[in-house]
Amino acid sequence: MQQPREPELTFTQVKQDINLVDLVLTLGYQHHRAKSGSAIEKGKFHTFDYKGKPGLDQVIIYKAPSGDYLYFNRADDRDKGSVIDFLKHRIENPRIDGITAAPGKNIWASVIENAKRYLNLPAAERRTSPQLQERMEPVQRDEKYVPEFLRKTLPLTDTAYLNSRGITNETLHSVYFAGRILNHVHEGIGKGGQPYKFVNTAFPQLYQSGIVGLEIKANGFRGQAADSLNSSALWLSNTTSKTNTLVVAESAIDALSHYQLKQPTNSLYASTSGQLTDNKVTEIKRLIENQALKTVKLAFDNNLEGHLFDTKLIAGLARPATPMSIARTTPGMLSVAIYSLQDEPVSKLHREVKAYNAVVVENYRKVAGPGPEANASPTLDAELIKAAKVADHSYQFHVPKRLDTLAAFNQALLNCFPMVAKVELEKSRANDWNDQLKENVKGKTNTVAPAQELTKEPEPRPRRGLRP
Repeated sequence: MQQPREPELTFTQVKQDINLVDLVLTLGYQHHRAKSGSAIEKGKFHTFDYKGKPGLDQVIIYKAPSGDYLYFNRADDRDKGSVIDFLKHRIENPRIDGITAAPGKNIWASVIENAKRYLNLPAAERRTSPQLQERMEPVQRDEKYVPEFLRKTLPLTDTAYLNSRGITNETLHSVYFAGRILNHVHEGIGKGGQPYKFVNTAFPQLYQSGIVGLEIKANGFRGQAADSLNSSALWLSNTTSKTNTLVVAESAIDALSHYQLKQPTNSLYASTSGQLTDNKVTEIKRLIENQALKTVKLAFDNNLEGHLFDTKLIAGLARPATPMSIARTTPGMLSVAIYSLQDEPVSKLHREVKAYNAVVVENYRKVAGPGPEANASPTLDAELIKAAKVADHSYQFHVPKRLDTLAAFNQALLNCFPMVAKVELEKSRANDWNDQLKENVKGKTNTVAPAQELTKEPEPRPRRGLRP
């Protein structure tokens, strides 16, 4: 006897039978009441964090005027739409448990398979949200979601903090930075019951033109606004029709300092907010391609971390024909993997590495003196760049984590391999560009008259929240 066939499930039925709110709750997303809507009870935009951690995944769900439940992701403007889009995007970009591609089936068939899996769950394993859904009023056609942290921002009027870092109002009023720096108001009640109010400086973090976070700074404090999603985001200056160069710095203040010192034209500034994730590398590469930029200047700090950032971004900007990656990193060594079908770029890099190693050996011998121990010293051996062929057309270069060594190796990579744009290394004389700016300003004021001393921003004290 032939078994009855399971009824086909259509996209229309999926939208009718699966409530998006119930689906995300069942998958492990947690409703964040404090971040949902303009009011907890009647908010129209509701935030759901996967396992309570927005860094893992976050979606904003709302009820459309039609009554359908739709969603979007502030960190990815492609991630939006109906329950179908929600399933499709997470099959194509795996990052949560419970949604997987169906072996041997295309993306649309996989969407149906995941929908069936959810619909076949026992009632005890599915979470429902009738009360929450009852509170979710349909949005009007002209309503837009505004993150809570943006509701606390104002146009830049309080420039005292930036001025204390040596940034002039002339720089802040440049067309490059108009609207790219804000004031952020933080209010609360102190331990003694007295209200307080701080006006901080905020740098909007953008992902594909959308503001997804804020980097907040003040004297003795730096941090991220609550609900910021900055793992892929960059702070950016404005562009013009003639923009052809990208300058990448570790902080927005370093970018402002670089501009004030160098006064470049036709440049776009980007800040990585002190971290360089794989997602930020991808976003920088996308920015170069979309803006058709010809030159990229790496203006990271002139310290060990800044040189390591150089290596990582250079690897990310290598052309597809010669892909590079950071294969391994240990406290004292960085291993860079390179794939190249052409022998000449690798041979050229080998020659430059040998030339650098020869200089290191010569300098060591000058200090150690003559003798066989100078040629077989473990100390010397640990200072040399080493290379190995790991497979056909695949190579690894093991680079000691020293400033001079990383600087030489990074320049050698740029000399030997093509990049998606012309890449240049640009280092400040001081630890970073703001330190160099303050040194310049201090030198000028000391020759005229005593002035208020410009100090390096102190390390932030541990705090609960943005500003106590």
